[in-house]
Amino acid sequence: MKKTLALILTIIMMVGLVPAFAEDEVITLYVTDWESDAMNADIQRACDEIFSVEHPNIKVVVLSGSYSDYGQQIISMIQAGDNLDVFQQGYGDTVSNYQKGLIYDWSEYVAKEPEFMAGFYPGSTDGFTWRGAVTGLPGLGNVYGFFYNKDILAEHGLPEPTVDWTWDDFFALAEGLKDTENGVYGCYGFTPDVFGLNQISASNGGAIFTDNLTDTTAITVDEQLVDAATLIAGYIADGTLPPRTYEGTDLQSNFEAGTIGLLYYGQWEVNTLIKNCPDLNWGYAPVPQGTAGRANTYDFVGWAAKKDLAHPDETWELMKFLSSYCYETVLANSPVAACAHEASAQVFFDTLTNAGHADAAETVAALMANPVKTPVRYSNSWRDDAGKIWDAAYNNILDGKSGTPEDLYGLAEQVNELIEEES
Repeated sequence: MKKTLALILTIIMMVGLVPAFAEDEVITLYVTDWESDAMNADIQRACDEIFSVEHPNIKVVVLSGSYSDYGQQIISMIQAGDNLDVFQQGYGDTVSNYQKGLIYDWSEYVAKEPEFMAGFYPGSTDGFTWRGAVTGLPGLGNVYGFFYNKDILAEHGLPEPTVDWTWDDFFALAEGLKDTENGVYGCYGFTPDVFGLNQISASNGGAIFTDNLTDTTAITVDEQLVDAATLIAGYIADGTLPPRTYEGTDLQSNFEAGTIGLLYYGQWEVNTLIKNCPDLNWGYAPVPQGTAGRANTYDFVGWAAKKDLAHPDETWELMKFLSSYCYETVLANSPVAACAHEASAQVFFDTLTNAGHADAAETVAALMANPVKTPVRYSNSWRDDAGKIWDAAYNNILDGKSGTPEDLYGLAEQVNELIEEES
């Protein structure tokens, strides 16, 4: 009788322990990104010291991806079932991979988090949606502006650009810096493709080139875009700007060495300049304003997750953390971009200001908050075929080799025919 009672008590105790063990079970979520070792160390530290403290049942392991073939690496890891839960992606790739059946749809989770979602910069989540599906969350906002060497501008007697400068101001500055006899262009990096050109045309009241950021059904060439193409072609012809076919090498390195006066480039260069070029006298200005205000490109990168998740609830909590509060730790040491979650972006601006570059902070803040965003690329499956129709002819037009800016109307008709066939 005593043996039987003891056995029963043992069984009861064992059964009672099962739920407790399940509740205390620690799961591991794997994160892959393309960031530097220094940034990854800070991301891991933020996950260990903040996220996992708040979520003691979740362990996070941060892995580095290869930058050169990163996109294909992510696809291969998903298909192979490797250790991968959350990964960094550009907005176009999240949509593309969702259409391939590789990406988790977070729309149900987003619907339950209106307060958190309202914290993102207006429009920043647009690139991570496709026909009602939420393919990811934005993490960092890439903006494009003009780095300038203050000493070179002073040597030429030229004014420094301001946050409210205009396209006329920009072209005047570039003309003042060019030296055709010695093969020096007035500005490097700014030989815009049509998406860059659209920043000029849209700022002058023209249409956005694509009718939808991630699900384009038509492109628009209007009078303002043709005027912008004519303008740029003229500045290429007189040597103010490099031709479309110009293959500049080491432009960032040359700017860092103090040999370039004006460089069009993404904001992430500020991190390198602050850390590696303490004696360089530089500034950063936004893309200029037109007659209707300012238009700048949409180019947010963020976080997505594979479709077949073992722990979607826990992964969602990690997704939220990576797209917001994590950057309050990371950007203090590596100010590469402003966080898309507005409250967590302030550390980026503070870091730039404390390093003596309040103008760069003001520039990025203005571009992040600007409501008119133009696409930076196509996100659709037909994008390569559209390039075959458009790219070579467009380059020849701007470089003055063949065709005229008015030919852009006909190219748009061909691309729209392609879109209709592919839809």
